[in-house]
Amino acid sequence: MDNKLRSVKILEEVLGYFLHHGVEKLDISFFSDDKKLIITVRGSTDVEPQDLPQLIRLLNEPRKPEYEEYYWSLLGASSKRQELHLLGSLVDCGAGSFKDHTLTIHVERDY
Repeated sequence: MDNKLRSVKILEEVLGYFLHHGVEKLDISFFSDDKKLIITVRGSTDVEPQDLPQLIRLLNEPRKPEYEEYYWSLLGASSKRQELHLLGSLVDCGAGSFKDHTLTIHVERDY
């Protein structure tokens, strides 16, 4: 799978997190080249997602290169549930915050 398709799958999963939590007005910053992917998504909401600490923890778990090809095939395969545990295994680091009614998620991956 090429890096552009991987970048799109990661972005879709991050967007899915926002939509799952009812955040519909989003600002997206997206950078991708042959070496790096950087995504930051912000959205306005009145309620902090209860699972935000879990998401941040998952985004900072070590990558699992030995499972990557299998995980890529699973990411986005189900429209009914999010694959955040898979996403955390496919990015290098991530951050999240909720401040002044703004939810922000940031992820990075080196290719």
